[in-house]
Amino acid sequence: MIFRWLTGLVLGLVCAVPAWVMAADQATVLMYHRVGESAHPSTNVTVEQFAEHLAYLADNGYTVVPLEDVVAWRDRSASLPPRAVAITFDDAYASVGDVAHAMLHERNWPYTVFVNSEAIDGGYGGYTGWSRMREMAAQGARFANHTHTHAPLQTLTKAEINAELATAQTRLIEELGDAVHQSPPLLAYPYGEYDLAAMEHVASLGYVAFGQQSGVIGPSSDRRALPRFAMNERFAEMDGFSLKVQTRPMPIEAWQPINPVRESPRAPALRVTLAQPDLPVHGLACFYGSERLDPEWIEPGREFTVQGQADLPIGRSRYNCTMPVGDGRFWWFTQMWIYGAAGS
Repeated sequence: MIFRWLTGLVLGLVCAVPAWVMAADQATVLMYHRVGESAHPSTNVTVEQFAEHLAYLADNGYTVVPLEDVVAWRDRSASLPPRAVAITFDDAYASVGDVAHAMLHERNWPYTVFVNSEAIDGGYGGYTGWSRMREMAAQGARFANHTHTHAPLQTLTKAEINAELATAQTRLIEELGDAVHQSPPLLAYPYGEYDLAAMEHVASLGYVAFGQQSGVIGPSSDRRALPRFAMNERFAEMDGFSLKVQTRPMPIEAWQPINPVRESPRAPALRVTLAQPDLPVHGLACFYGSERLDPEWIEPGREFTVQGQADLPIGRSRYNCTMPVGDGRFWWFTQMWIYGAAGS
């Protein structure tokens, strides 16, 4: 629903969108699983879609940067070029080594693979093995922690989380050495799922963590759960892709609740405080699936709440909020919700 609305708005503009240069005060991180594995459409992009994505980035002035550069910039210890994009893959599926690596290496573009080590150590079918990962590392690929067993962290105790991360990080370093993100170590949450306790514990262990909730990283983005735009066949067509990579991080001072895990199926009330008083809030649009949410202003132009009418489904859902920047792009913020079964 949100992509049809945004696409229609952009395509409906009478005048051509003016040329712009994205300020280096944001970074977009793209997340893929598989490339060219049509048997798994929910986690796959076609080879043609992936090639179109790379060509669009190359042809439109984007700079593909290492993921560690995004983290260093977020921590205010480095700068980024305009239109910075980082590319990541979760799970180390076979097509990352068999298909995606060559396409990225041809352009000399960096990328990061988040690895759940049990699947590799166990020789599970459909994954990229350690030997192939070492070949990829020699050509610039980087690797990071996706836990050992790929269990949803919000279902584990602190001791179990410690074991998951330590086992995976140890195996990654043993097999791939300096090609592993270590300063700081990086984590992608399995299934993109977490609760507030997991976020806080992961941070206490020194990790910078990434989710799968849509959005762009800005200077104030929460390093306990940084957003990425997840790609699959359904949402990988070029209209949607171009909208995503042109998106700006919505300037938000605070929001509640941060914890995505809900004990009740009732759709939560989300309260958002904007960081700027002069935003074009007349264009604010929030969506909960196909349901458009009407903001209720607590402080006009500054603080609002939205709440869905339908109960939360089992598993993951989200509220997406956007505002037009004014040059064809959108500010974007997503809050994920998790109810009931984990890892679904």
